[in-house]
Amino acid sequence: MYERVPNAAVNGMPPRCAPEELSTLFPTTLMRRHMPDAKSKNRRIRKIVLEREKADPGVHHSNVGGWHSTADLWDWPNPEIRDLCAWVKNAVQELTAAIVPLQQGDEVKADAYGGSWANVLRDGGYNKPHNHPGAIWSAVYYVASGEPFSEPPGNGNFEFMDPRGGNIHGGKEIVRPEPGLLMVFPAWLYHYVNPYHGDGERISIAWNFNVEILR
Repeated sequence: MYERVPNAAVNGMPPRCAPEELSTLFPTTLMRRHMPDAKSKNRRIRKIVLEREKADPGVHHSNVGGWHSTADLWDWPNPEIRDLCAWVKNAVQELTAAIVPLQQGDEVKADAYGGSWANVLRDGGYNKPHNHPGAIWSAVYYVASGEPFSEPPGNGNFEFMDPRGGNIHGGKEIVRPEPGLLMVFPAWLYHYVNPYHGDGERISIAWNFNVEILR
């Protein structure tokens, strides 16, 4: 014989479980933020990236197909790129301040680690599973999402992998890219981009950051 598990124990908190008995261990933080007035700003950033692609053969890291710029985007002279970098850096500082216990007068300092780069994917391009060792935060911003076909399922989606090996309750976090979307996440978290099939270019920019609390 066995005792049937109440529905409440399956769908939510067991009725006999007191709140003080529960805790959430090792959560993984993901920030999603949208750029104000992204449409007009991205129009110019897209042009800058595509002009750079014509002049620079780029490099190969996690990308298969497409174009991956050298990691010197912080040094690009364009005001639009500098403004974007400053906006992302501010988001990283705000995220850190939101999850790290700060004392009055503390200041969060964010610095680039490992550079920043632009990615351009066209039909068939994708990014293999990878992370960014050595940094604390990684960030990605979507300049353009292209015109993806309706098939196959998951076309061009950005996916975070569950870092808990063997976790039967886990799963992937799937994000559909859209222009103006910024994501900031722990640099150790594995992620990848499904093959993009569609017209036009899918353009993103990525950063790595270290942070320090100044007291």
